[in-house]
Amino acid sequence: MKKMMMKIKESLTHNVGVKIVAVIIATLIWLTVINITDPEKTVVIYGVPVTVTHEEAISDLDMVYEVKNDKYVNITISGKRSVVGNLSADDFKAIASLKELSKVNSVPIEVSAKQGSIARKVTIEKQSMQTLMINVEQMEKQNFDVHVEYSGSAASGYVANGYTLSKNTISIKAPTSILKNISKVVAECELEGNSTTFTKKCPLVMYDNDGNVIKTGHVTMSSKKVQVTVDIAQEKEVPVELGKIGNPPEGYEVKSTLLSTNKVKLVGSSDVLATIDKITLSDDIDISKETENYSKTIDLTKYIPEGITISGGSNVTVEIEISKLATKKITIKSSNIKIINEDNTNAKVLDSVKFTVQGDSDAISKLKTSDITATINVEKLATGKHNVVVQLTLPDKVIVTEEVKVPVEIKEKDVTATGKE
Repeated sequence: MKKMMMKIKESLTHNVGVKIVAVIIATLIWLTVINITDPEKTVVIYGVPVTVTHEEAISDLDMVYEVKNDKYVNITISGKRSVVGNLSADDFKAIASLKELSKVNSVPIEVSAKQGSIARKVTIEKQSMQTLMINVEQMEKQNFDVHVEYSGSAASGYVANGYTLSKNTISIKAPTSILKNISKVVAECELEGNSTTFTKKCPLVMYDNDGNVIKTGHVTMSSKKVQVTVDIAQEKEVPVELGKIGNPPEGYEVKSTLLSTNKVKLVGSSDVLATIDKITLSDDIDISKETENYSKTIDLTKYIPEGITISGGSNVTVEIEISKLATKKITIKSSNIKIINEDNTNAKVLDSVKFTVQGDSDAISKLKTSDITATINVEKLATGKHNVVVQLTLPDKVIVTEEVKVPVEIKEKDVTATGKE
């Protein structure tokens, strides 16, 4: 036994230097083989989400923040191919602590592996961004009036005729920039085909100056809904008519009249609505000095009974087209003037008659002499010469501007000659 131990000791201590060199060479060969089969590799990991922590550092100051730049970071890592080749964004975390907020509103981003086993095997060489840029705003509180807007429609023949609110104002806490952009707060109420007055809770919606709904997580409203009582009343459509209007100055005419609307919808009690068939405008419209087109706005509310309202606008505009009358000079030959009531005399028209007519431009342009009838009445005229008024029969929309006379000679009939015949 003793001899065996001596042989083992001798084998271990014999050529020690050679054996150490052999071990080193074997280790180098092993490392070379490992590096050939599993070399070092550098890869880029895309889209590691940045998590913001310690938000209370902002909120405790009654402030809010908003991230300005991208909330994802790309990182370049190095390590064994067998390790880095199996890693993704899910294996890393990027933290931005608001405790580290700088004076220029930037927060450093710290990227690390989620597991220590991975952290020991890889090196984070670089990252696409080093800081997270944020906006910081003070929170403020402001009161706003509540308006009501309807959606849908009431039952056929009925409309919403006003409302009452459980509260007319609400308080909104939000960043200053958002408060400045709130143009109105609306309780959106669905009519749901109702034919009677009803009460319901309606959601509140904020609108900006461009009419868009404001949606943000940084707004706190004192109430998210408000109770609305909607009055439902009957509706009736009636015509609007224009009453009498005055006359324009001499030489002008009313060419046409036009109402901006010829019907309106009235809202109110069915009993009162049953007594209204139409609205006739009886305003005194004085156009005695108007030589150009004229308009007048009339308030319809003075034409309806108390308790009745007008759906939509309550004003109507009267447009009156005024044009200058056209004129035309007319000559009627003496032979075309009819003589009546000659009795026992002979009457002779001594000259043609000339006069001026005026009227609607269309009527004047179409007017012919044959459209006019000229008549004189010589009843009770003594023998001799007279200037007799001519009675003129004119077409519609045509008038004579002056008294027209014609010279006439009256002679006694020759009774002897008549008897001989």
